[in-house]
Amino acid sequence: MMHGETLHEVSNISYDYDYTYDYPLVTLEEENFSFRIINAICYSLIICISLPGNSFLLWVVLKKVGLSSSADFLLLHLTVSDLIFTFTLVPWTVNHIWGWIFGNLACKLFTWGIFLGLYSYMMFLTVMTVHRYVAVVYPVFASSVGNRSRLYTHISSAVAWLISVGFSLPEMIFSETMDGPDGVFCIPNYNSMFMELFGYFSQIILFFLLPFLVIVFCHTRMGFAILQSRIRSRNHAICIILSIAVGFFICWAPYNIFLFLLSLRSLDVFTLRESVWEIIYCFTHILAYSHCCLNPLVHIFGGKKFRNNLPWSRGFHRLSQRFSTQTFSNLSSFSGQFHL
Repeated sequence: MMHGETLHEVSNISYDYDYTYDYPLVTLEEENFSFRIINAICYSLIICISLPGNSFLLWVVLKKVGLSSSADFLLLHLTVSDLIFTFTLVPWTVNHIWGWIFGNLACKLFTWGIFLGLYSYMMFLTVMTVHRYVAVVYPVFASSVGNRSRLYTHISSAVAWLISVGFSLPEMIFSETMDGPDGVFCIPNYNSMFMELFGYFSQIILFFLLPFLVIVFCHTRMGFAILQSRIRSRNHAICIILSIAVGFFICWAPYNIFLFLLSLRSLDVFTLRESVWEIIYCFTHILAYSHCCLNPLVHIFGGKKFRNNLPWSRGFHRLSQRFSTQTFSNLSSFSGQFHL
């Protein structure tokens, strides 16, 4: 599983109980310092993009736009999810260079935090997609719901957080620090193959396949609805739709394919050379971690109300005017509830 940075350190180390340390893909950073530096650099870049970007979105939503609509309320939760993930990515960046220096309790808490950020991101992206789908494809129904929309939003948000917390808690429970020849590492200490496979398939099915199917279905229907409309910014709206769906797929599909192959390896059905596993893991998990940069990039470049609040908004507006004249999220011809 993507265990913060726990898929990495100790498979060739011999200890009293062997199952944990046969956990695949844990030798990469221990044996190859260059990979550790590459990962640390990539993590630092992700943090440098995600932290100011999501902080800006949070500031605009809370101070400038307000929580006047269900869409803004869901965007607030999605941004908080990204910030949770980004903040907990910091110690894992340090871990690549100096090993785990924060202690056993921090190992559990930061592992829980990074999975909470990942899982809640998936949940809220799915909820937001369904909300936009209803607003665009069924605008009459969305308007008839009226004030009840906020109630439904609060309920769905609570459910999303409960699911995220529930599935991330086992990651905290099974995480612990272990001493290795090259230092202390924070790793998953699964006591059975069942728990390992449960972790793989819960991520693949609940936190990738189901959200991906929902996103593809909803965005496809929204795309057809927009193409059949008469709004002036149809092309821009379609570009935003494609960027969300394609960005999600690029970030998460490679890593989940990797997880599936890893589960086959655990079942002795499929195998590759250890060096190949390590390279695939390094590439796919960095792509997956970069998901927290998508939200601010899509909203700032695709959302006029966010661009207008940038310190350099006038110059930025002139630069981006040829790409966008109206944000996809301000499709008032469909529904006043639908906006980024």
